[in-house]
Amino acid sequence: MMRQAAEHTAGGTQADDFTCPDCGGHSTTTVLHDDAFEYGSGDTPPVTLHTVVPVHCCSQCALEYLGREGRLIRHEAVCRHLGLLTPTEIRHIRKNHRMNRASFAQVTGLSEETLNQWENGATIQNAAYDNYLRLLKSPENLRKLKSQEAHAYSPTSTRLTDETDL
Repeated sequence: MMRQAAEHTAGGTQADDFTCPDCGGHSTTTVLHDDAFEYGSGDTPPVTLHTVVPVHCCSQCALEYLGREGRLIRHEAVCRHLGLLTPTEIRHIRKNHRMNRASFAQVTGLSEETLNQWENGATIQNAAYDNYLRLLKSPENLRKLKSQEAHAYSPTSTRLTDETDL
């Protein structure tokens, strides 16, 4: 069962959770499944991570597959294993400051695309960015960045004008 699901997940299928990615059928059932999957790369031996994921089964072709939610649950398990913020936690940091992605990106110097990838589980941030994001939880730290941003663009701020100023 999970072999088929893992194959579709690895293929990056972005199908609607209620539409079979194989036959396009709309008659699916969803069951929660105890999922154990291997995670690891390079010289480090893989570890087995455990989650509970929704597995969809197409009643037309019998394919069993993970949808977007299942892939995100696995991704968050990997983040927790690595000791990094999960996509949900990253999204909450931004939303707790009542900022959209564009304004948060402008203040923090991160790109909107990078934030989008982190928040949607497409990529995992490295440890340095994870530390930066943790600092951004603090309203005081974000205020400091906003203040710095305002000062940097102020017409009265002193800016380097040529290479001799370096």
